[in-house]
Amino acid sequence: MPWLKQGDAAANHPIVLAAVEMDEADDRILNECFGFVARCATQAAAYEQDYIISVGTARQMAGSLGRYNELIKAAKFCGYLTETSITVEGEQRKAFKLVEDNDLFHMILKAEREWDNQRKKDTRNNELTWRVRARDGDACRYCGKSVAWGDTKSGRGATYDHTNPGKAATVDTLVVCCRECNGRRQDDPESTWKTLPVPAEPIIGPATAAFIAKHGTPIEPTYTRPHAPATSTTATDDTRPVEQPTQAAPGPDEATAHSGPSNESPAHTATAKHPPAATGHPAATGSRTNTRPNPDPGHRYPGSGFVGTGRDGTGLAGKGSEGQEAPHSTQGKPKNQTKRRRRPRNRGRN
Repeated sequence: MPWLKQGDAAANHPIVLAAVEMDEADDRILNECFGFVARCATQAAAYEQDYIISVGTARQMAGSLGRYNELIKAAKFCGYLTETSITVEGEQRKAFKLVEDNDLFHMILKAEREWDNQRKKDTRNNELTWRVRARDGDACRYCGKSVAWGDTKSGRGATYDHTNPGKAATVDTLVVCCRECNGRRQDDPESTWKTLPVPAEPIIGPATAAFIAKHGTPIEPTYTRPHAPATSTTATDDTRPVEQPTQAAPGPDEATAHSGPSNESPAHTATAKHPPAATGHPAATGSRTNTRPNPDPGHRYPGSGFVGTGRDGTGLAGKGSEGQEAPHSTQGKPKNQTKRRRRPRNRGRN
C-alpha cells in the first residue's frame, strides 16, 4: 500500500529551519510552512504521484489563495519544492516537485510498490517454486551453503531471488537463495552477482521433498536429519561402557586387625580400611559420592579433612602440624571449641 515516511529529526532539518531566514518571516511561518508541505506530501503519496504535487493540491492545503502564494514562496525559498510540469490528458500543466530527502520525507514510488507486489506473487506461486526447489535443492545459488526453510531470522534462512529484478519471474530467472546473500545483493539490475551452475545432484531434504511431492512430482530426499544417539545409564559421557570392578569381602583377620584406642567410629574405621568399589561417572550412575575424608563423623558440621584449612573439624586454621591430623575428643567435638552464646532477640529494645 502507499505510504509516506517522515524522518525522526525532520522538525529540525536545515530545510525546515531555513524559513526563519526569510526577510519578511514572522512568528508562524516556520511551523505553517512545515505543516503545509507535510500535508501536500501526504496527499501526493496517497495517490502515488511520485513526489509530484499539483497546483490544485497545494491550493487546497493552503486554505486560501492569499496563503497559497505566501506558503509556496516560503517553500521554494527553503528548498521544499521546485517548479516542474506534468502532462495531464495531453496538456502540460504547472506542478511542484517535492525534495527527495530520506531525513525529511520519503515515499514509496509507484514502480517500487508494483515490483514488491510482483515479487510476493512470484514467491507464492507454488507451481513455479516447486520446480525451482527441485532444480536447486536446499543450497544457495550464490554462495553454495545449505539453507533452512522456515527460518525467518538468521542469514541461513531460505528465500527466493529474482536474477532479473523488476520483471515477473520464470523458472530460469528465479533461484533459491539464503537470506544473507539476498540482503546483500538487493535489487541489482546490472547483474554483478553471478549465480553458481545448476547442481548436477541437488541436495534435497525431507521438507523440500514433501513440498515437491505436494505440488509437483514426488521425489525422494537425498539426506535425512541424523537422530541423536540413545543414552544409556551404564555408559559414561563418551558412550563407552563402564567396567564395574568387584571388591572382595574382607576376611576376619582384616576386619579385626585394627586394635587399641581410637577416636573414629567403627563405621568410619571400616570405610577407611576398605574403600568402596570404584564406580562410573556420577552422570552415568545417577548418584554422587563424596570422596573427601571426614576425620570427625560425629561433628555437626564435618570439614574437608585437610589439616590447617579451618575445615578439618578443629576450628583452627593453620594450627595443625604438618603431616599430622588435629586432635579430636572422644565425644566427637574438637577440644578447643567453645559454645557460642545466642544473642537475645530483645536486646536494645525499650
